[in-house]
Amino acid sequence: MMTNSSRLITFEPLIIYIMSFYPQPNKYQCGPFALKYALVMLGIFASEKSIGKRAGSTWWSGTDEIGLARAAKAYNCRLKYFRRETGIDAVKVLIQHLKKGYPCILSVDNWEHWFTVINWQQGKFILIDSSKDKVININSASQLIKRWKFVDPEDEFTSFDGYALIPNFKIRTRAKFTLSKARYVMHKKNNELAKHWDTYFNDLISICKPRTATSIHTISFGEFLRRYERMIIQEIAYWHGVPSYNELRKVIVKMKFIADVYNLIIYIEEHKKALVDITSLLMMYACGKYGMEKIYS
Repeated sequence: MMTNSSRLITFEPLIIYIMSFYPQPNKYQCGPFALKYALVMLGIFASEKSIGKRAGSTWWSGTDEIGLARAAKAYNCRLKYFRRETGIDAVKVLIQHLKKGYPCILSVDNWEHWFTVINWQQGKFILIDSSKDKVININSASQLIKRWKFVDPEDEFTSFDGYALIPNFKIRTRAKFTLSKARYVMHKKNNELAKHWDTYFNDLISICKPRTATSIHTISFGEFLRRYERMIIQEIAYWHGVPSYNELRKVIVKMKFIADVYNLIIYIEEHKKALVDITSLLMMYACGKYGMEKIYS
């Protein structure tokens, strides 16, 4: 739920690590959820609760754009307002922002709801809509326009309103959600990946680094797994004894997926440390799920 009043804003840093993809529990929380999902595209993880506090969200009036701008400022970002009177023009400016790497929060359903558009590829828009059971969706331009269009009931003026989330700092890593990656997360079998997205990311970012233009003497996380995955799984399956090779591999596949989305790499000189870290994580997974008997006591 939302209201239509004013526009823009600027900065101030704060990063909180709590995020995963799931629907909003209450109608009035769509604004904090939309901003949360926009922030995660920039590698910033914040809970909808903390965003809602900063935005002044309430059950009786939802979240307006002034509140969203104020909340964005707390995470050192600003919201750039854009409005067009035709669907074609609105889609053009939306695509321009997305190509620059800026996720966009749109007012839809006659200014009653916010959702986030995170990418455009092959004529399709990838969006995150917290009002849906499956929050990650793929829309054609016509599908998007249908929900985005606002017609003023008094003068019948038509508009398409949106806000590009622009960071006021150098981004370490951006999420690159392609159509295939979006469809992968949308699949029912990957619900756990969506639910624990933040946990996987936070573990990986302590082991890997975002790729930059100056990254040399590095390999991708996928290449790292190609070299060491089998050895890691064999060691854990042997020493713990309960989890199967296939189960452990499923956890590693989820790690690789998120590492690919954020283009994470490992420096050559840190291979040994990464090997220890990944093995330790998977052993903690095995012990956490199946437990273990005391040793050396």
